[in-house]
Formats: sequence, structure tokens, C-alpha cells
Amino acid sequence: MFRHLKLSVPMVFLAVAAFITGATQAADWPQKPVKIIVPFKAGGDTDFNARLLAKYLEPELGVSLPIINVAGAGGSIGARQVFNARPDGQTLLFFHSAMLVNTATGLAEFSFRDMTLAAIVGREPGGVIVVKDDAPWKSIEELMAASSAKPGSIDLTTNIGATTYLVGSMINKAAGGGFNFVDVGGSSNRLTAVLGGNVDVSQNPLGQVLPYLESGKLRALATLASEKNEALPGIPTFLDAGYADVKFQSVYFMAFPKGTDPDVVAKLSSTAGKIIGENKAYAQELRDTYRQEPFYLCSEEAGSFLSREEKTINSFKF
Repeated sequence: MFRHLKLSVPMVFLAVAAFITGATQAADWPQKPVKIIVPFKAGGDTDFNARLLAKYLEPELGVSLPIINVAGAGGSIGARQVFNARPDGQTLLFFHSAMLVNTATGLAEFSFRDMTLAAIVGREPGGVIVVKDDAPWKSIEELMAASSAKPGSIDLTTNIGATTYLVGSMINKAAGGGFNFVDVGGSSNRLTAVLGGNVDVSQNPLGQVLPYLESGKLRALATLASEKNEALPGIPTFLDAGYADVKFQSVYFMAFPKGTDPDVVAKLSSTAGKIIGENKAYAQELRDTYRQEPFYLCSEEAGSFLSREEKTINSFKF
């Protein structure tokens, strides 16, 4: 019995030391810059949300939070980098609901459940269906009718495996499968494509296209939100136009690799929650640039929210 006791004492000390070290690391986190992987090119809505929040997180956490843009495959390439990263609190994913589409369409073999959610830190105000100012369609009803009448004759931007692919599939179903999908990548590429006349119709974030709507270079036909946006009072939602099954609003979330210290995750989550809930300058920049309202859900609430959204996406036949 004493022999076993003698052998177990060092093990106890090691366990206690490991516990104290882990607790100390979590309390001191972060000690060096934390990389934020954004799985899309710079200039889009995800990139904007990540950079804005990082700007306000940095003075709170005391380190820089460099944004690393890793575009490709509907966001799954960047997400995979974080999925495979060490769970040391030094690599963070800033993604949105497209990750659920990545999994549903088979672009990714992992889901948000295979990572450690920190929080949902934003929700888009609903994308906008836009065309060039000289396009022949003056309303969403005209566009949908033209697409149904001549299937394949009208191009619609998508990003295969991302939320725009989901929305495009919803629109195509409502229009009888008429639109021709053109995969041009993230929102910045979609904007360039429609402005350049390389595609007929695009779906883009409100804040991104608003300056071009105001200048008259683009025309908005419908929004993808559940309710009308005050920034576009004369533009109907798809629901208003009679297409009840066409609506979607992505949420933005932050996640660490699986196995990251729960105290580290909690610290990031609470810090982000404080900024989103209390920082007026952050809220104003969000409204001014992308017409978004602050939105936050803690890690547990975020998991429940994404699980519900996942059921909706998985029920859709791509």
C-alpha cells in the first residue's frame, strides 16, 4: 500500500502543477498576437465584420489580432486551416452560416461541432438582389418571370458551397429552375462582376452595394431579409413579392480549434459580448458601413442557434 502511495505522490503534484499552469495560461491569455482566419477575400462583409470587431478587441485584449484572408471553396479552405490548427488559443476562425452549407454540400467533412464556438458576433441585415442600372428588369416579379420563361438565359452570381449557393437554389426553385449559376467567389468578386456587366444578376450585402444604389450604378430588386430594411424603403422582400420560401440572413461567428482551453474561449466571448453590447462607437461604425445592428450570442446560445439553422439548411435539396 505504501509503495503505491509513494508512486502516486509525484503524480498528484504533476496534476496539480498542470492544473495551476493551465489556469495561469488562461488568465494570462493572450500573450502574443492571435491570428484571425477569414475564409474569404478582403473587401467583403465577413472581412469587414472581422476587422471591425478586431479593431475594438485589440485594446481590450492587449495584443494585435491580424486578419488572415484565406479564400476558396466557399470558405472551407480557411475553415480547414483552423480545424487543423493547434488548440493553443493562437488561431481563431471568423466565419458565417456558409460553414453549414459547406458541410451540407460535402465541401467540408467537418462542421461547427468539430470546433469550439466562442460566440455569434453579428447578423447581416439581409442580402440584396441587384442588377446594373441599364438592366431590362424593373422589379423582382419581372426578373423571376423572365427567368422562368427562358431557363438558363439569365446569370445569377453564387459561391458554390456558401450561403449564396443556398439562396440561389431557393430563388431557382421559386422561379422554376430558370437561373444560370455563375460562381465568381465572395461578395467583393460578385460586386465586381455585376458592375462590370459580366453577370446579369448578383446577390450582395446591403452595406456593400448601397453606395452604388445611391449613385444609380446598380438597381435593387428585392432583399433576402424577413422584413423590409429602412435603408431601402421602396424595395420589397421576396416575401412581399409572394415568394415565401426565399429568405436568409447569415450570422457571423468566432470559433477556436477543438480542445482550446474553455477559459480562453470564455474570455474572448465575454470580451466580444461587452464590445457588441456596450461600445457605441463600434455600433455606429457597424450601422454606418454595413447597415447592421449589433448582435451577439454567447457560446452556448450560438451552438443552439446554429443547430436550428443547420436543420433548415439540411432540409433543403441542393
